[in-house]
Amino acid sequence: MLFIILSILCSVMSANLLMYYKSRREVAILPVFLGNYFAASLFSYAVLDPSNTVVRGIDLGFGVLTGMLFLLNFIVYQRNIIANGLSISVGVMRIAVVVPLLLSVLVFDEKISGLNLIGIVLALSVFSFRSDRRELRNILLILLLFMVSGLTDSTLKLFDELGGGGSELFVYLVFTSAFMITLLGIVIGRIRVELRSIGFGLVLGIPNRFSTVFFLMGLERTPAAVAYPATAAGIMLMSILSDVLIWKRLFSLREGIMFAVLAISVVLVNL
Repeated sequence: MLFIILSILCSVMSANLLMYYKSRREVAILPVFLGNYFAASLFSYAVLDPSNTVVRGIDLGFGVLTGMLFLLNFIVYQRNIIANGLSISVGVMRIAVVVPLLLSVLVFDEKISGLNLIGIVLALSVFSFRSDRRELRNILLILLLFMVSGLTDSTLKLFDELGGGGSELFVYLVFTSAFMITLLGIVIGRIRVELRSIGFGLVLGIPNRFSTVFFLMGLERTPAAVAYPATAAGIMLMSILSDVLIWKRLFSLREGIMFAVLAISVVLVNL
């Protein structure tokens, strides 16, 4: 379980770093993402298998599409962290797994358990807790994060079913595409790039990447039936603690119930 715990800590550290950066500086976020994706792309290239570097057309297409969605998801996620806090943002990203789960059932004829189904229903019911019209903008941000995260996870499922190459090469294509698209956005938007922003992005890329590395190492030592729900629940719990202890966020009773439902649904859909 050590590597699962390290994966949880890295995931929550990434979210807190984003929160810290945007709460202290009113600057463009794309240069930060540029540094982040450069670090992730470099690391992915370093672990590539030299015997498996032939890029097929379908893999390149999936890689570019997923890279675009990764960037969009990161942007929406960052805005949600500022508007809604870590807890709800992380939770919504976690329950977005219901989108590829439904895709698996409807398109690839896979079966889901009764607990998964209960988790899906609970996950969708969470949005009813944020029905205050005074918070319409925040609600729309939450829904957008859910949809974009779900689409991003779905492209990973589609590649798993339809792609022809290895996962290491695909990950490299995804992060390199995200880096190139971010760079293009900076050039077109004539966004000023500060070395501090690039440096922060490089730092952000370390826990961001190692959260995946540690999770995969944890999967080799821990049964998937334990690793997935434990990681999901752990990230949710640590995010709530971060909101309370670091960012001094106060939650109402309604929000407390929402987080409880969210945590239960996250565990159930990952069983």
